Amino acid sequence: MSSTRRIRITGIGVVSPLGPDRETTWRRLIAGESALRRLDLAQAEKLHWPQNPAGAPASLPEDVLQRLWKTTNHEFVRNSFQEPAVALAVAAADEAIADAQIDLAAADRTRVGCVIGTSKGGVRTFEALSHNGESDVPWISAWPSGPATSVAALHDLHGPLLCPVTACATGLSSLVRGVDLIRHGVCDIVLAGSSDASLTPAVLASFRRLGVLARSSDEPSQAVRPFDRERSGFLVGEGAAIFVLEAEDHALARGRRGYAEWLSDASLSDAVGLTQLSDKPDTLVRLIGDTLRRGQLVPQDIDYINLHGTATQPNDWLEATAIQAAFGPAASGLSCSSLKGAIGHLLGAAGSVEFAATLLALRDGILPPTLNLTSPEFDLDFVPRQARHQSTDVVMKLSLGFGGHLVAAAVRKV
Repeated sequence: MSSTRRIRITGIGVVSPLGPDRETTWRRLIAGESALRRLDLAQAEKLHWPQNPAGAPASLPEDVLQRLWKTTNHEFVRNSFQEPAVALAVAAADEAIADAQIDLAAADRTRVGCVIGTSKGGVRTFEALSHNGESDVPWISAWPSGPATSVAALHDLHGPLLCPVTACATGLSSLVRGVDLIRHGVCDIVLAGSSDASLTPAVLASFRRLGVLARSSDEPSQAVRPFDRERSGFLVGEGAAIFVLEAEDHALARGRRGYAEWLSDASLSDAVGLTQLSDKPDTLVRLIGDTLRRGQLVPQDIDYINLHGTATQPNDWLEATAIQAAFGPAASGLSCSSLKGAIGHLLGAAGSVEFAATLLALRDGILPPTLNLTSPEFDLDFVPRQARHQSTDVVMKLSLGFGGHLVAAAVRKV
């Protein structure tokens, strides 16, 4: 089949710190709410999930878990729900499939792929296994491939099963890989996205030692300040977003236009260190340029960019400097924002949840704000503090990951 096959995004499922589903998350995001709060040790312990979905924390919809629990005959999948990285992905996939109004049982499931990544795997399962040595949770729940395997098993998918791991760029990398499977004729449909559940003492302590977390003395809802002169770092969140990607001819044949057409993407490496970012924007400038060129776009075509925007000093400088260089004079008319002041840094799920918001901005003509931005360091339109009604046609998403992972994608409203 042709490598120029066109792709639509026809379904979106989201679980985020702002809500257990897509529309709740979006409504609170554009209202300017922040989900960031302080957790004491007792609250953190409650984040470890029970063996039965009843009583699961409010971050995941209990009705979704109960429905999944009742409908699956896969003992392995049922047990995997104990790991939040798995349960978040399963719930988001369930919503995405319903949103796309697609009957997977009627599809050729050898041509339905599943590409779901996570930055580290099931951290809580791994900790339980390391502490106790025994667990009713299957070992695979601790592996990075646990969410992808569980979703594929639950829906009896027999197409390619992949688990990209590219640190904090994992979400967008997974979408790129899913697009490739359709573009090259391997699949007609792909469930693609990512999940992450890393609110554990070990992970938080490691980020604290790296010096990338926001000042602990600040009020959490105001602590993450992307692109602000007073920015000091990010706070960690948990979540998942899964998308139904479809070949355009397949989607139109069943009467689904979808949210957007995938135009182009690019992936590059800027591996200057394990956690360091380059002090030169050249590679990120090349990434943006490649994405524009592959989509037959010029800088003036891009209406909005959803930024990685971690609120660390080096990340925000690198992104802002690269955008100004790549877009040149067009940068003055470009809108962009970071969502991490509202939902925190979702690590492996950051790219997917933020991409979902980017698609919903296209759908509704509303740009999500960059919260807590009162003293911008860079001369760009970051949609500060309040959402803005603004029609958009072509938008871009950027994701950067530790280890030098750089990913960008552009989509057009349909």
